[in-house]
Amino acid sequence: MPRIYISGKLTYIAFTAMTLLLSGCASIPSSIKGNGQPDLQKDFLKLKQTPNLYVGQQARLGGLVINVVNQPHETLLEIAVLPLNYNAKPEIGTPYQGRLLAKSSAFLDPVNFRNHYVTVLGNLTGSHSGRVGNSSYSFVTMNILGYQVWQEETRIMPAPGFDYGIGPVWPADWNGMMYPGWGWYDPPL
Repeated sequence: MPRIYISGKLTYIAFTAMTLLLSGCASIPSSIKGNGQPDLQKDFLKLKQTPNLYVGQQARLGGLVINVVNQPHETLLEIAVLPLNYNAKPEIGTPYQGRLLAKSSAFLDPVNFRNHYVTVLGNLTGSHSGRVGNSSYSFVTMNILGYQVWQEETRIMPAPGFDYGIGPVWPADWNGMMYPGWGWYDPPL
């Protein structure tokens, strides 16, 4: 009987550890978590075809902020929509799916939003006819409840050439022996 208790306790500990591990992997910022409905991240292509069907539903959408329009009592964000990944972050490098007009009742400074990637949480309000350049366009619209501005990461690959460390191209001593050690060397190509 004590063996079953230990086994049950170990199972509980393993389950708890696994839950904590997995919840740490897919963390959505609290500002855009929403009401917890399973289909919060909507398929924007379907939404764009019939926006009035989704009016009143909460949605999480994101992409690149193209324009910010400040009006006396609201701010409009024009967003080029991208699909979102498991962290609700826009998937950079994928094709844009359309445009969204997201309205905030608070002042949003254009410097903090224009040309930045953002995810917005809000209630869908339908569509609005507008223009993109000289063409008519029907924007999907929403009222913002929360947002997350993402910082784009830039990774720089080291240039080929000299490296500092132990290497295969060390000068030989007077006996023709190679001495391993620290120093500059040109890595073989």
